[in-house]
Amino acid sequence: MAGVAVTTNKHEAQRRKTRETVLDAAIVEFKRNGTAAADINAVVKAAGVSRGTFYFHFPTKEHVLLELVRREEASVAHALAEFLDTPHDLPAVFHEIVRLVVDLEARWNGALFRDVIGLYFSPTRPEGDEWTDHPTIVLLAAEILRARNQGDIHTEVDAFHSAVFFLLGLYALLTTTRDTTPGRKSVLTKYVASTLRSIRPDATVASV
Repeated sequence: MAGVAVTTNKHEAQRRKTRETVLDAAIVEFKRNGTAAADINAVVKAAGVSRGTFYFHFPTKEHVLLELVRREEASVAHALAEFLDTPHDLPAVFHEIVRLVVDLEARWNGALFRDVIGLYFSPTRPEGDEWTDHPTIVLLAAEILRARNQGDIHTEVDAFHSAVFFLLGLYALLTTTRDTTPGRKSVLTKYVASTLRSIRPDATVASV
């Protein structure tokens, strides 16, 4: 039985290694040509695998994007969690999330970033991609809830929905502008300020 377990573990390790190799090759191709025009033959050649192996791990191009989202969400959430371990207030948290997402956009490049964000709004996106599983939203919602409990924001503010709306709005701003757009940084700063004004205790919150 021990021999079977060792063989199984080796097989699983090799499967994960192959999946990562394919994913890395796909990301390079997607960044170079965009998701729609990405050549799967170029991906499998770079990864040194067959087309069948590619489709075994990623049935569609959207599955590649979803895996990329999961990988980077974990990275962004880790960086945010480290920030939250330092002294901070709620405005600083919003600004830090903006910084982290803008950095992510720069790493992916604009075209791939827009493709990935478009996945969130696609009715055909693969199952398993739920906002409730988004680690950055979970962390932000916890910070909003803490601020609400301290009386820093309106008592009727829904922490989770506010976190979702903020990130959706940020994605929308970034995907409809370019990093070279004049005044973009100012727009992002104003977006954070507007978000804060909408949840401060003196803001009017409509009942649903």
